[in-house]
Amino acid sequence: MSNKAESPKDTPKDAPPLTEELIRGEVTLGQFLGMSNDRLYKYAATGHQMLQAGRTKVALQIFEGLVAASPHDTVFRAQLGAAYMTVDRVDDAFDAYDQALRFNSSNVDALVGRGEIHLRRGKVPEGLKDLSKAIEYDPGLRRKSTQRARGTLLALKKQAEQAKAKPAAKK
Repeated sequence: MSNKAESPKDTPKDAPPLTEELIRGEVTLGQFLGMSNDRLYKYAATGHQMLQAGRTKVALQIFEGLVAASPHDTVFRAQLGAAYMTVDRVDDAFDAYDQALRFNSSNVDALVGRGEIHLRRGKVPEGLKDLSKAIEYDPGLRRKSTQRARGTLLALKKQAEQAKAKPAAKK
């Protein structure tokens, strides 16, 4: 009997090739299970509907499963972040958005979500940067998240102008 630690290349001789690829991280769990992107995105649509309907627990389960099945998909990670936000799991939401942005720095939903959390945490420069960048990627404001980002930026601008005007009025 050997004390040598087994490496992924030391998989059993009778393991199917796809199993070996999964163990080595060369395929995702979704690919291993034979799930097409179409099928995964249909589940995502259901998860989104559940989130919109207030069935957050079900939506969380769906998006956690989708992230497990396709860990590099930024849409699933951003939606998971949104689901976490609805149950006030802010740290988990931030991590989900941040991970989505590591895979795709132009994911506007993740930028807006992370930006909103930065603002909530008092990290205004970081929040403004994320929200502004999201609008740069979607200048036509086609997405609800970028519409929200624009509204937030306009409200912050108005607050800053009012704060600046108050000391001038006291003179």
